[in-house]
Amino acid sequence: MQTEMMSPVKNQAKNGLAFEVILDVPKGNTPAKLTPQNTPSRQLTQEDILIKLQRAEERRQSLEMAKLSVISEKNQKIEEAAKLREEQSLNFAKQTEKKLISKLESSKENRNTLKMNLMEKLKKTDTKIAQIKEIASSTANILEEKIINKLIAAEENRLANISALTERLKEHEKHVEEVRNATVVGKDEELEEKIIVKLQNALDNREDHLDKIKEKMREHAKHIDEVREKARLQSPNSSSCFEQS
Repeated sequence: MQTEMMSPVKNQAKNGLAFEVILDVPKGNTPAKLTPQNTPSRQLTQEDILIKLQRAEERRQSLEMAKLSVISEKNQKIEEAAKLREEQSLNFAKQTEKKLISKLESSKENRNTLKMNLMEKLKKTDTKIAQIKEIASSTANILEEKIINKLIAAEENRLANISALTERLKEHEKHVEEVRNATVVGKDEELEEKIIVKLQNALDNREDHLDKIKEKMREHAKHIDEVREKARLQSPNSSSCFEQS
């Protein structure tokens, strides 16, 4: 058995090298195993118990200290996280406040710009209204002047026509009187009566024609007065409309 264990065994490595391993029995004295029968028995004293209790207390305190240190580290981390959140909240609040202030300032500037634009437009509108009022006033004055001139001309024509008709009637009456006198002197009563009847009919027809002309002229004068009154009423109404606008 011993010879077999001491016989060399050749092993060959993967890289081609060979080496020998000699198996032999272990040399030296091995320590004996301790058993309950051969262990020396020692009786614990009160001092040993106190030392063990003290060490156990120290271990407990060290464990409590370790737990407290872990808890304090956690609390510290929580406080740091709370401070970080508070700082972030403050930063966010400051940034939000800055943005709001910037928006308010920009909106105020925009409002002022809009106000200035509206004031400019109102000034232009007032200028246009003043121009329109001036044009309307001048147009109304020109129109009123034209109407008055037309009315004056129509009145003058009416008076001239009346004067001409009156003159014609006078001439006609004079001619009738002359004819009447001539017929009384030179002809008999029958012819005179016929001529007088004809002349009387002609005179009546002429008077009827004159009455119709006078009626037409009165209607024309009435129409002129109505037109004049309408022009007088429309002129202040138009000016008041422009003032209200």
